[in-house]
Amino acid sequence: MAGRPRPRRRARKSPRHPARPAQRATPGHPRAPRAPEAHTTRRRAPSTRGATDVARLGVALAAEVDVARGLERLLTVARQLTRAEAGTVYVRRGDVLDFTAVQNDVLARQLGADEVRRRVAARSLPLAENSIASYVMLTRSTVNLRDAYEVPVDKPYTLFREVDRSTDYRTRSMLATPLRDGRGRVFGVLQLINALDARGAVRPFNRDEQRLVQDLAAQTTRLPGLTES
Repeated sequence: MAGRPRPRRRARKSPRHPARPAQRATPGHPRAPRAPEAHTTRRRAPSTRGATDVARLGVALAAEVDVARGLERLLTVARQLTRAEAGTVYVRRGDVLDFTAVQNDVLARQLGADEVRRRVAARSLPLAENSIASYVMLTRSTVNLRDAYEVPVDKPYTLFREVDRSTDYRTRSMLATPLRDGRGRVFGVLQLINALDARGAVRPFNRDEQRLVQDLAAQTTRLPGLTES
């Protein structure tokens, strides 16, 4: 007589591992830091205000038939945006640089704006001299100095101190960049002097300001009077 079939044994299921509770930081054992997330480095875009001012200046210069007045406006805007105490625009005339626009808030309060222009523009700046403006003009480079009286000895330029001597002024920080006409030719130099902080103390021109000033200077290509001459 055949025996009864034995019932099949069910396979045991392996017990599930319960979820691990979140680790809590205990005194003396801080939680391990998370791995840093991957990210890409992006160049900071210029401020909206700066870009707007550059665009406005470009429109104004495109409609300006008087070159000297346009360069005066460029200097005014550049000084306002960088809080520069003073500035100059040089224009090349043969082998010299002429002072086409001159602004200095300190000296204007002491002597008057007209007297400042007369003293500063009394003589042209020869390109043969190793001045900062001559270097910028001839090499088409931008120069940004923390203190113009402490130019490293290995640099091929130095501060033209005659202006400071004749006006009893002290140039410290300086930013100088070339100016081009509509054909791309360098015709002059924009030079800003003594950037001021919120307390009125002289400080260096920072990198963002340098880029902004270069963008402003590039707008001289829109001056119609330059390409007509």
